[in-house]
Amino acid sequence: MKNLIPNSLFSLIILVLIFTISCSSEDDNSIPVTEVSSTRTIDAKLVGTWNGTVEGTLGTETAIFTLQKNGDIIAETDSQIICPFQGTWWVTNGNFTAAGEDECDGTGIDLRGSSTSNTQISGTWTAAGGNSGKFNMTKQ
Repeated sequence: MKNLIPNSLFSLIILVLIFTISCSSEDDNSIPVTEVSSTRTIDAKLVGTWNGTVEGTLGTETAIFTLQKNGDIIAETDSQIICPFQGTWWVTNGNFTAAGEDECDGTGIDLRGSSTSNTQISGTWTAAGGNSGKFNMTKQ
């Protein structure tokens, strides 16, 4: 019974030290915390049908983009050179972005642009296969 009290006291001291170290405010400040806030929104003013051109390493074609209010995009062309694609679109900090896969062979497509008004979107596009170019669309 004599050894039980010192062992319990020793265990209690160790437990308090571990708790004190793990709850120390000094630890909280040693690792910088960076908050990343990326808000993707669907701008209702951009929802609709857009006509324009898509140009790039494979040529220039007319295209129709349909931006749906649920965030889907359907991009159609009359070309065998530039494949139609489907995906999603959103606006972050005023910048237009769309991403999806083309209907020819599932190549990833990424569009980045800006909307200078609610009736004009222009920017660049890249494909996972290495092709790239520009697009310029006007809302119908």
